[in-house]
Amino acid sequence: MFRKLARSKAWTAFLAAALLMNLTAGLAFADPGISPNNVERLIFPGEKAVVAKSVTTPVIPPKPDIYFLADSTGSMAPALANVQSNATSILNDVASQTAEPRFGAGDYKDLPTDVYAFNNGASIPASDDGGAAALAAIGAWTAGGGVDGSEGQLYALDRIADGAVNWRSDSTRILVWFGDAPGHDPVCAALNGLGYDITEASVTAKLVAAKIRVIAISLDTGTYPAGLNDDPTASAYNYSPPCTIGGTAGQAARIASATGGVSLTNVSYEDVSQAILQGLENLPADVAMKSSCTAPISTSFAPASQIVTSGDVANFVETIAVASGAAAGTYNCYDWATINGEDMKDSAGHLITETKTIHVPGIDLQPATATNELGIDLSHEVTATVSAGSFGAVANTLVAFKITAGPNTGASGSGVTDASGQATFTYTPAVAPASLGTDSLQACYTNADGSVVYGCDTAAKTWRDTTPPTASCVPTTNPAGLNDPNAPGNGGQGQNQDGFYRVSATDLVWPASALRVLVTDSGSGAVFGPFPTGTKIKYVQAPGGKPGSRLMGDTGVHENYWQLTGKGDAVVTGLDGSGNVSAPVSCLVPPRPQ
Repeated sequence: MFRKLARSKAWTAFLAAALLMNLTAGLAFADPGISPNNVERLIFPGEKAVVAKSVTTPVIPPKPDIYFLADSTGSMAPALANVQSNATSILNDVASQTAEPRFGAGDYKDLPTDVYAFNNGASIPASDDGGAAALAAIGAWTAGGGVDGSEGQLYALDRIADGAVNWRSDSTRILVWFGDAPGHDPVCAALNGLGYDITEASVTAKLVAAKIRVIAISLDTGTYPAGLNDDPTASAYNYSPPCTIGGTAGQAARIASATGGVSLTNVSYEDVSQAILQGLENLPADVAMKSSCTAPISTSFAPASQIVTSGDVANFVETIAVASGAAAGTYNCYDWATINGEDMKDSAGHLITETKTIHVPGIDLQPATATNELGIDLSHEVTATVSAGSFGAVANTLVAFKITAGPNTGASGSGVTDASGQATFTYTPAVAPASLGTDSLQACYTNADGSVVYGCDTAAKTWRDTTPPTASCVPTTNPAGLNDPNAPGNGGQGQNQDGFYRVSATDLVWPASALRVLVTDSGSGAVFGPFPTGTKIKYVQAPGGKPGSRLMGDTGVHENYWQLTGKGDAVVTGLDGSGNVSAPVSCLVPPRPQ
């Protein structure tokens, strides 16, 4: 329901005095803008930052072109009379509150039988005439015509949008349109003589392109309760043929909304003049915030939009969110405001923006891969670095380290990044076969109590065993437990005359139980074994004999010995669980006498 605008003489005088004071003092409205105009934040993945901001909306420039368009069909006589009697006051009121206004006026009826569909009584003048031509055109409005219910306003709007009223190029274009009935849709080419169909959609597009803001005042004079917004198909018979009958209710409201204007409804004929003033003096600025930010940065604004009077400040709270799992780096984007759906620009036509720089931390674990020799390299250290693009190192961030898979699974630690954004983790595995293999290390940066994980990086550490065992061949006792000492036989070459030896191997990683010993005949190449480390052998060198082996001793009574026969000396090598083979050692015995 339209609400009357209460305007006392005292209030009007106050407005005029206030305006005069502003002009003489040289005051001006604040320039449109967004505050703050630059936002820079460090935001962790999955987290948000909240920024309060304000948008100073632009005031309508002091050069409005205001064109009055009236439905002048037969039912509009009382409304036309109301505007005609108040037209001078309306123009004077506008002129007292802005600078360089220009006015025009016209009216519309209908096709095909009325005297005209649109009459441009007074275009916007090239030079200021104080509204004289517009007042004359308004005074000439005469109610009459209109055969069916719907009227020809879409034709009038099309002509106005095409520039028939001579809008100034640098003005704020405002169309004040009032009527009590919907419009034919389409106004087909067969009737309009323009060679194309005129529809609500085509008219709306032209008005938007021409930057004409529409104040639509819908009257209820008794025939159509919704006035301009009523059903255009309810009484449109005068157009068919040749036109089709179409359109939907709500034409004026949609056109006003699309053009950034205002729609006033349920206005009675005696309130038309007040409605015109209300529309002109309270043009809404529907303010919304937009953002160019894309994944992984997202923005939202509360409220999503708000309506203020042009020139006022709209306040918003922006939430800047970084998606979980976002890649580290510095992201740049910007926000801007829209006014009535149009981008807010400065006086030079440049988009007004707030620049945004968002630094997103990430973690890097080094070295990414490494290989250590178990038993030689006793520990391993990794370094996690938390940084955020051009922001650089991120200090005071908790990093949790853990071995998630591999032989040393479960080892863990934590640290807080230093000024360089770094934290380290060192672990020392047991020197045992169970420690061999590849560990998967993970470093995750978290919130202060570790309950929120922002991101992780991984590294691989391989513990290998490539160090061979050490083999030995030590003279030992015979099955009787006697120990014949080395004899200098055959020239004192250090040979063990009776040939009894203990063959063994030792290793840094593998226990004795996992080691094996091989005995190779240096004369024939025959290989005996593998034997457990510590095995006792009697080696017989028989250059002309056949290499062979047999178990000596009586199990349970004497310790078992292996008798090995070869053509040359016994060469002993050790073998560990990793497949490493030791350097050979020899067990020297003399050949049997011929």
